[in-house]
Amino acid sequence: MGNLNTFLQFIDPPLLEHHLLSSLWYSSFPPLYNLVAGVMLKLFGASPGAFAVLQLMLGWALGLVIHAMLADLGVGRRLAVIATMLVLISPPIILYENWLFYTSLETLLFTLTAWSFMRFAQKPAACWSLAVFSSCTALALLNARMMLLLPMVALFIHHLWRGSGQKTAMACSAVLGAAPVLLVFAVMAKNAFLFGAFTIDPHFGFHMGNGFIYEAWSDAETHQVCERDFPILLIPPTQFPDAEKAGVAPPAKTGVALLDEPTRSAGAPNFQSRYFLAVSSQYSDAIKQFVTAHPGLYLRFVWRAFKDYWLPSDEYIFWRDGNTHGFSQGKNLQTLAAYCTLYDAAYPLLLLIYCAGAVGAAVAGWRTRWRDARNATLAFALAIVGYNMLAVFVTLGENNRYKAAIEPLLWAAAVCALDAIMRARRRNSAAEIPA
Repeated sequence: MGNLNTFLQFIDPPLLEHHLLSSLWYSSFPPLYNLVAGVMLKLFGASPGAFAVLQLMLGWALGLVIHAMLADLGVGRRLAVIATMLVLISPPIILYENWLFYTSLETLLFTLTAWSFMRFAQKPAACWSLAVFSSCTALALLNARMMLLLPMVALFIHHLWRGSGQKTAMACSAVLGAAPVLLVFAVMAKNAFLFGAFTIDPHFGFHMGNGFIYEAWSDAETHQVCERDFPILLIPPTQFPDAEKAGVAPPAKTGVALLDEPTRSAGAPNFQSRYFLAVSSQYSDAIKQFVTAHPGLYLRFVWRAFKDYWLPSDEYIFWRDGNTHGFSQGKNLQTLAAYCTLYDAAYPLLLLIYCAGAVGAAVAGWRTRWRDARNATLAFALAIVGYNMLAVFVTLGENNRYKAAIEPLLWAAAVCALDAIMRARRRNSAAEIPA
């Protein structure tokens, strides 16, 4: 349970367990995963077994959704079962089922969003519209970078509405289903009231500062520039720099422990502290100045982040470095290392199939102008992949973890392409048989 006590996204576990609602109110981070963790703590206490079961249940639910989506996409039953099993036993899924990140839940929500979108495209019922927007809302409340997924969904649904003969039903269902989006605006309004920032997560500079520091220490030229002109970009914000180094005055006390205390009950930094909001703005200003003054360095940084994004998703930096939490602590390292090596060797072929499936889906969709639900869904899934890839602009060396969340969508495109090839070969074979 060390993850709960140290990872920056979590509120102090005793506060989650005993003061859940007030803690969520005063937290400036996206609230969903803290809500999940708080409910688990209230029900089961600090039980590692309970959280392990939760992660496994998310994995099982993911398998059901992947299989249902492939079946609805018209993939043959046998191929759908095989593809689903391959996804579930892949090293990235095993990794994040055993590590208390929100990645496992995020993967399920991405896949559920795409499947719900397909069901809505097939039949514009209010229940499926509600499922689409609920999944997208949950993603935004889990990870603020997914906030713009909501208008993207609205754009796709508008396109479906224009091409549908059921325009009234489509419009009414979409409007009713969009109700969960109000939760996003409610959280943004709460943050504007408490922290002066109308956003899901006011810590943009804090997060991007982590990414720049990772780059600055690994690139000699960037390090020299920061050492000379941007010294704050060499101080990891997660290491709680003092006010003098960060260039900010200590914030006034509020009387709320979550906002005032510099550390949590277990001694780790309290990243929910108002001090980190002040630090975050300092990093935002420094990063803007850096990008303006050195656009070439920034583009080089983004290019390396893009290459990291397409690494195998089990090649997570903290896993490679032998981190003591979660996966590397609770599993047989020798056996898993051999399995990961095998997966990494096959990964280029998998990536080629992913790309072929994506191109095939795009071509098929373009030819039919996205009129049918299958092509519209594949286009929507690929749009999610493209949007998610924008994480390369705020890297922390974790880009391949971000990709792990959308791998089932890449698999879906690839499997659909493979299924189409197999069906075409069967048709050609049947046509060659003399009557």
